[in-house]
Amino acid sequence: KTLLELIQEKPSGRWSPQYWHPKYEKLIKEIGCRFEARPLGHFIDYITYGQVGKRVYSQTGKVRYIQTINLADTGIDYDVKEAWIEEGSHNDLERSRLRYEDLLLGNAGMGGVGKCVLFMEKKLKVNISQDIDLLRVKGISPSYVTVFLKSGYGNTQIWRRTRGVGAPKLPFDEIREIKIPFLPDEIQDHIEAGYKKMSAYHDKAMEAKKNGDQRKYEKNIQIAEEMLKDLIARTEAVIRGERDDVI
Repeated sequence: KTLLELIQEKPSGRWSPQYWHPKYEKLIKEIGCRFEARPLGHFIDYITYGQVGKRVYSQTGKVRYIQTINLADTGIDYDVKEAWIEEGSHNDLERSRLRYEDLLLGNAGMGGVGKCVLFMEKKLKVNISQDIDLLRVKGISPSYVTVFLKSGYGNTQIWRRTRGVGAPKLPFDEIREIKIPFLPDEIQDHIEAGYKKMSAYHDKAMEAKKNGDQRKYEKNIQIAEEMLKDLIARTEAVIRGERDDVI
């Protein structure tokens, strides 16, 4: 890269050699080889992060409080670190209270940045920590966005955009700049159906775990993980032009 190219490239001032690795240029070209690649910000209707400040847990609280440790590959694992907060407290901000099909994205730390799941509950009251971003999208399937961010194309961009900023951190501006191919609605619908089918097995696994049925938990979580892995691989193949659809 020339100095002029470095200055013109967004974000400006990014001097990390890892950010400019040629593999990223190749990846961006692949993303746009078959479908129009658009910035994720084009589809983000709302974005925020969880509560900042002292965490006050409550044994009588009615709102679940989740952190990046609760973000499993196939969904949310509430029991890995169970925490409750008082409804309407400073920990339960209205702006970060979760809604059905909110996309959750870990924004900081080696173990948290890039973790991505879709919130699939319609009735449960849940809020998030400051290390999780909440994204609501429009004009695109949230299931597809989640699968894409988990794919090699999405996850690699996430990690690229944490380079040169000290400790791994994913600011809002960097999230908006992530390029995503705009797939036809029919393909997005099929990805969404596959994600929701996978999510049902995740829920079965979590229920078994809660009930102490280790055998049933392991069986269902394995099915969920294999289904997700296959869905991601099929989506990547569609982006590369190796498949017409994920089904």
